[in-house]
Amino acid sequence: IPFQVGLSKADLRKTLKSSLSGVDKSIAAMYKKLQKNLTSEELLPSLWDKCKKDFLDKYETFVQLVAKIYPAESVPSVGELRDLLASM
Repeated sequence: IPFQVGLSKADLRKTLKSSLSGVDKSIAAMYKKLQKNLTSEELLPSLWDKCKKDFLDKYETFVQLVAKIYPAESVPSVGELRDLLASM
């Protein structure tokens, strides 16, 4: 989600809803692409763990920024996304 000056709370909610609504499908598609394009099956688990960690790190930074700028707004927690990724 790009930085936008003057983003209202309603705009934030709309952006979050549209950005996070298909995140599970996008992550599943990314995993399938990795699975298809990697020649070594041994690399898949470690590479996938690295992708998940990077995604969660960036999402955690995003959650912290939203909490700082919009303290009253709720955003799905990092734990919720971690659980989603663990189920894949």
